Amino acid sequence: MTLNFDPALVRKSLNGSLNPHPAASRARLSDPFSLRDQPVADAFVMLTAPLASEAFRQMESVAERPDVDLLEQLRSTLRRLRALWWAFEPLLDEKTGRVVRKRFKRLADIAGEPHEFDAACALLSHADKDCARLDPVLRRLRQQRREASAMSCVTLRKAQLDVLLRRALADARRRLEARGEDRTLEAFARQRVSLADDLLSKREHRAAKLKRVDAKTLHSIEEAATKLQCLLELFAPVLERGHRHTTAHLLAAQAALVRLHDVLASETVLRRVAPVLNDKNAVDEAVRWLNKAARDESRAAAKRLRSLPHLV
Repeated sequence: MTLNFDPALVRKSLNGSLNPHPAASRARLSDPFSLRDQPVADAFVMLTAPLASEAFRQMESVAERPDVDLLEQLRSTLRRLRALWWAFEPLLDEKTGRVVRKRFKRLADIAGEPHEFDAACALLSHADKDCARLDPVLRRLRQQRREASAMSCVTLRKAQLDVLLRRALADARRRLEARGEDRTLEAFARQRVSLADDLLSKREHRAAKLKRVDAKTLHSIEEAATKLQCLLELFAPVLERGHRHTTAHLLAAQAALVRLHDVLASETVLRRVAPVLNDKNAVDEAVRWLNKAARDESRAAAKRLRSLPHLV
């Protein structure tokens, strides 16, 4: 299973240093010590319920007005829910869990579409300072952003997120209770984090030995770092400090990939709107600029990853 890399979450983590006990978690779970010793089935419900409530509230706000920031908040919540189902994957029905995660991903992608246009506009605005030929591209992207916001809201209103969440939560709890899992959440969380930590370490070590770090290798590191980040955030209320991968190290690995991801995502958005633009030269110029930016950011990411302390 691949977790979508979310640069917005990484930037938020960078600004807040990915506090092992973030304020949001403290607000949702005022007594982490009671959660720590809960059976896994009960703990799953305790972790899911506040996120589900948040998603319902955000859906109501989005229904009232198509705002990009509100949609981005909903996307973040849906991704966290998807990550939660992935975190408990070893204990859930594989087929049912995969279906639930796909539905969360689809809704998160719908909510995040306007934000992708925002990122593309921000990047190409820098290029436009040196090349006025990109004006038609930027105008079209901004128009598409407005249309995408309205369309995302309409689609999400019809998606019946409340029904999806309630059914998914009920099915997951039945599965967890049927397993008779006797581990506490703390023991389960430690094991999952340890495995994700090892995976990221191995992929970084492998990259450090390569003469040339290609896009596929960078993506594998990005994926492993995102999985570890999700687990650390989801299980923050019950985790103790002292993981081999320090929080600072994780953030350094992700920071090396944020800008590269933005460039690649912007090129995807650009190619989506290219057919409706009657200016091939402008599109070609924008693609050339993004390709150059992708090469530059790829080299910068590889250099930064190699410079991480434990890879020396």
